Amino acid sequence: MVHKKIIRINPLNRVEGDLEISIEIRDGKVIDARASGVAFRGFERLLLRRDPMDALVFTCRVCGICSICHSTASSLALRSAFDARMPANAYYIRNIALASEVIMSHLMHFYALFMVDFTNKKYSSSKNYPGLVSRFAALEGSSYIAAMKARKDFLAFLGLFVGKWPNTLALQPGGVTKPVNASEIVRARAVLAGLSGFLEKELLDDNIESFLENDSVADLNTWLGAADHQQSDLGLFMEMAQESGLERLGKGPGRFLCCASYESPDGSTMYKSGYFDGIVNPFQQEKITEDVSHAWFVGDDHKHPFCGTTEPNAEKEGAYTWVKSPRYEGAVVEVGPYARLMINHDPLANDVARVSGVNAYTRSLMRIYEMLLLVRRIEEWIVRIDPEEPVYLPHRDAKDAQGKGFVEAARGMLGHWITIEKGKIRSYQIITPTSWNMSPRDAAGSPGAVEQALIGTTVEDEKNPVEVGHVVRSFDPCLFCSVHTLRATCLNHGRSTG
Repeated sequence: MVHKKIIRINPLNRVEGDLEISIEIRDGKVIDARASGVAFRGFERLLLRRDPMDALVFTCRVCGICSICHSTASSLALRSAFDARMPANAYYIRNIALASEVIMSHLMHFYALFMVDFTNKKYSSSKNYPGLVSRFAALEGSSYIAAMKARKDFLAFLGLFVGKWPNTLALQPGGVTKPVNASEIVRARAVLAGLSGFLEKELLDDNIESFLENDSVADLNTWLGAADHQQSDLGLFMEMAQESGLERLGKGPGRFLCCASYESPDGSTMYKSGYFDGIVNPFQQEKITEDVSHAWFVGDDHKHPFCGTTEPNAEKEGAYTWVKSPRYEGAVVEVGPYARLMINHDPLANDVARVSGVNAYTRSLMRIYEMLLLVRRIEEWIVRIDPEEPVYLPHRDAKDAQGKGFVEAARGMLGHWITIEKGKIRSYQIITPTSWNMSPRDAAGSPGAVEQALIGTTVEDEKNPVEVGHVVRSFDPCLFCSVHTLRATCLNHGRSTG
């Protein structure tokens, strides 16, 4: 006899924003899944017909967690539209600010969103890991509390470079508006050393450099078995991942996207762009389209963001989310730390992909690994800042222009597109990482990345579907960013949007 059941989890907790997950289970296995962003915000309607520079004031408020990511992407879009130039110092300061926000996001995801699942009753009684609840329980665990304190202390670091967080206005098309003096550089290095100390003591029980020497899965396993690394927070996660079968959960679409990010004055970038579909291909933004066939908006065809429309239709038949369906060459793709590290041929990420593939475990592991990489990269950027040199160059506004800005945010590729007509914003479009990962079905019926990752998941207890939480939270969704929406109008009138 076939046992079939539909389970709705609304809201799915410990994600940013309002998320409903609906799964259909047959004989203990997920055979269908739908991810729904259920809160309509209409955020970007506020930008229409405003001065283009107002975008910097509004977009940083799309999300309180991803504030600098949006500021960076928006200022890059304006920089593109105005053909603005920046001094060398601005590149380093902007990279430091962006990387700092990504680090804080990754830290919060591991301790406050993901590891809390292991205090679930399914695991908390494990005789092999008796300290799970005491270390990772929300608001009470020793590691949880220590991590949130470390994150709070690190906020002072951002203040030294952009004045405030969130919602800083320091990031501009011509650079940054807050200079950094020699005293602030010394203080910044001290604050960063404090964060490194927490990571080395609690997360790794090892120094960061030693951990970053792991270039393969074999190296990682050797590291785990050495000294007392199994008792570190990361070691305990790796052990629990094996016991709980995280590597068997959340495969995803197998296609990945990454944009160029963390630019240097010479035009090179820490992350190079690329599209992976078996091999790494060049990234071409004109191949991005948005589909709204299953979203609560008017229309159902694929359009480039410069031509998109976002007319709400809450009564639309067949729709189930306020999140659109971004596609690349018409295909479902995944974005995030795993995607950018693999596309950029990081040795450990590539070996993880070869041995384990993409799954709930490897997504979370690569997020932690990237956090450590960025801590060390920030140290390199800090020493390149010259307090005697400028941080900003004035730019000329354009009355009629289009601009686009891409950045690798904590959760993956973030894109902003702006169209300016007669000195005012005619349209503004944002595609967030969570829109890529949490998208609904498209016109062809292809499920989004998270929906695909959920299908095939074995659920041991329908009343306690913790496996679903593992899969969804491995993508670190931020629904606040993804249900921003706006009313956009195509200005190209049938012309190419390349």
